[in-house]
Amino acid sequence: MSKQFNIAVDAMGGDNAPEKIIAGIDIFFKHNKKNNVIVNLYGNESEIKKKINKYKNINKNNLKNIHAPDKVPGNVSVRDAIKLGKKTSMWMSIESVKKGESDIVVSSGNTGALLVISKLILKMIEGLDKPALAGIWPNFKNYSIVLDLGANVDCSDKNLVEFSIMGSELYRAIFNKDDVVAGLLNIGSEEIKGNEQIKNAHIKLEENTSLNFNYRGYVEGNEIKNGEVQVIVTDGFTGNIALKTAEGTANFITTEIKKSFSKSIFSKIGYIFSYFAFKEIKKKLDPRRYNGAIFLGLNAPVIKSHGGADAFAFYNSLDLSFRILNGNLINKIKNNFINNNVK
Repeated sequence: MSKQFNIAVDAMGGDNAPEKIIAGIDIFFKHNKKNNVIVNLYGNESEIKKKINKYKNINKNNLKNIHAPDKVPGNVSVRDAIKLGKKTSMWMSIESVKKGESDIVVSSGNTGALLVISKLILKMIEGLDKPALAGIWPNFKNYSIVLDLGANVDCSDKNLVEFSIMGSELYRAIFNKDDVVAGLLNIGSEEIKGNEQIKNAHIKLEENTSLNFNYRGYVEGNEIKNGEVQVIVTDGFTGNIALKTAEGTANFITTEIKKSFSKSIFSKIGYIFSYFAFKEIKKKLDPRRYNGAIFLGLNAPVIKSHGGADAFAFYNSLDLSFRILNGNLINKIKNNFINNNVK
C-alpha cells in the first residue's frame, strides 16, 4: 500500500486567489488519479466553497477545507506579515506541517514572509546556517537545479557547500537519477577566478570524498544551458540576477519569433510550415512548466509558487511537491549532513 501524502496549500496567496489555486488543484487531481494525496486547503472557507463546486476533477474525499480568517497581502513587509498573527492562511498552512497534519507547504504568497515564517515555525535542519531557494531550469539535455535564487544575498563557502549537497539531493529526488553532477557558478573556469567564498568552497568540494554527487568545478553562465552539470550553485544575489536575466531572455526570444512570423504574408506562410517546431520551442521555454521554487534547509519542504502564476503553473507546483515527498527529500538531506562533516 502506497504512503499517504498531505499537501498544505495556502489558498489566499498570490494574484487571483483562491480561484487560480482551486483551478490548479483541479488540474492536479485530473492528472493524479491516485488516492494517496490529501490536499489541506487553508483560506476563507465560504469563499472557497462558492468556487469549488464548479470544478469536476477535485476529489472531495481527498480535499480538506480549513478556514483561515486572515491572509498575508503581497505588498506587506515581513514584520507586518508576522503581526497579522497566526490566523492567516500562510501561517496556518505552515503550522500544519509542524503539527504533523501536513508534509509540505505550497504558497503563491509574499516570498519574504513565506521564508521568515517558515524558518520561525519549521526551524532549520540542525547544523545548517541558511536556507536556499532552488529552482528548475530547462537545458539542452533535460533540466538543471539552480540555487540560491534569492534567499541569501551573502553566502559563505560553507553555505555554498551545503547548497551543493541539498541541491544534489533535490535533483535526485524529483528526477529519480542516481548520478548527479554539481558545479559552482563563476566568472571563469580557471582556479584563480572568483571571490574568496567561491574559491574556498571549490577547495572544500574537491577535497571532500564523501559527497553525494560528482563535483565538476566552475561553471560559467553560458554553460548552464548545456546540461553537462545538473546542479548549479551560487549565492542568492548572483542567482536571482541570473534567474531574472534568463526569464527575460526567454520572453524576448518567444516574443521576437512571434513578431517575425507576423510581418508579411510570406512569413505567415512560413509560420504555418514551422508551427509544430515553434510550438515545441515555446513549450520548452514556458516558465509555467517550471513554476515552484523550493526552500531547502528547513525541517520540512516549502514550495514558493510565483505570485502571478496561473492555474496550470500552480498545478506544476503541486506536482513538484508530490515528487519531492515521493522522493523522501528531507530525510535524504538530513542523512547526507550526518555523513558529510561540512565546516
